[in-house]
Amino acid sequence: MATVTGDFTAGCLAKHASGFDLLDQAKIDAAYRIDDGHFTRSYAHAVFKGGALAQEALDNGERLFSGNSATTFGSVVDRAIPMVVAGVALEDHFAVVPEEVLSNGARRGKAYTDWVADNAAKTVLSGEDWWRLQRIIRNVTRHPAASAILADTEDMQVAFRHTDSHGHKRKSLADGVTPGYLWDFKTTSSPWSQLWRSCDDYGYLWQAAWYVDAAMACGWEHHSLKFVFAQTSKPHAVRVRTLPEELVERARDQIRITLDQIRLRRELGVYSSPEDDEEGELEFPAFFRGGE
Repeated sequence: MATVTGDFTAGCLAKHASGFDLLDQAKIDAAYRIDDGHFTRSYAHAVFKGGALAQEALDNGERLFSGNSATTFGSVVDRAIPMVVAGVALEDHFAVVPEEVLSNGARRGKAYTDWVADNAAKTVLSGEDWWRLQRIIRNVTRHPAASAILADTEDMQVAFRHTDSHGHKRKSLADGVTPGYLWDFKTTSSPWSQLWRSCDDYGYLWQAAWYVDAAMACGWEHHSLKFVFAQTSKPHAVRVRTLPEELVERARDQIRITLDQIRLRRELGVYSSPEDDEEGELEFPAFFRGGE
């Protein structure tokens, strides 16, 4: 097996004696997304979920999911959290179209186009989304565990790259970095009782394994990735959670197997699997059948 090696690059918070300067988040994100031969967790998990045909599509430059209003708003909150840590006013980066520049309620006319030009550097939000964002930020900052995480944070949007013990090059973009642990912020529309489904569907168990592996390759001790979850609908409650270690360990095994399969398919140029061709009975989960 190969020796595990890794490194990381500074993120969007430049620390100085009196606090932080907030750097260009979009530029950092774009630099991370350049294809540099490293696997991302989202790519590998999409292949795990979708199989060989998903890999073929992704390797051909196709997108399996192009986003929706929920992911768009989630990205807005992701941008806002570093502003909170850096002590930057949200109004410096977000704007809501004032009623007086609208033409009969529509976004048109000279007054509106002039306003857009004056606010070109800002992200334009609806009044509803601006209210939601402020409420989420308020609830995060007054949540004891979440606010403690923000206080511990030394950088955000930190890019990790490492080569794992099987020779796979992997990269991660950590939302938050502290001296002792990494953490990630998630918006969710799920009730708390169903949050486990999102963790499975969207690869949070994989993320917990993937990010901690990256941190350990760069000198951090083993730890559990902390997740700060915030609801996107009222009451916009906040929870701080880690994920069960036995399930994270199972995700590590899934990651290893999936990355090996990805490498083999690329070497052979064959993007197929028996599941795509066979006939069989539809599987239902055990709890649906009355089991545990």
